[in-house]
Amino acid sequence: MIPDPVASGESLLLKVRMVGLCGSDLNSFRGRNPLVTFPRIPGHEVAATIVVGSKEKSTLAAGVNVTMSPYTSCGKCASCLCNRPNACQFNQTLGTARWSVDEYIAMPADKLYAANLSIKELCLVEPLTVGFMQPLEAGYRSATR
Repeated sequence: MIPDPVASGESLLLKVRMVGLCGSDLNSFRGRNPLVTFPRIPGHEVAATIVVGSKEKSTLAAGVNVTMSPYTSCGKCASCLCNRPNACQFNQTLGTARWSVDEYIAMPADKLYAANLSIKELCLVEPLTVGFMQPLEAGYRSATR
């Protein structure tokens, strides 16, 4: 059984409103994603509403709709030290290697992004950022050769 999430000093409590599914989630469901651990509820393209908000950031108050960055980074590996936390050696993606998306979830405030978008649009932010990063990474590789 998964314990009920709670807000803490760094994490806010969210009510999940919608979760998108991508190719990696489909591969997880099919048992073809070597990064996934079970039991796990797939999905990391999340739109949520803040239930318990931030005392420090007024933009992350209760009732605000947000999307999130579902990735972790250690801050110490070679990728993190080169300011590339998206390629962290120890990344644990939400819904793949850590936590599971459920009706409620606690997330660090620094991973949340408020925007004046619909719930469906908020679910599309994460896949769009992945597509945006591809040209940047290609440029990074070219610049380092």
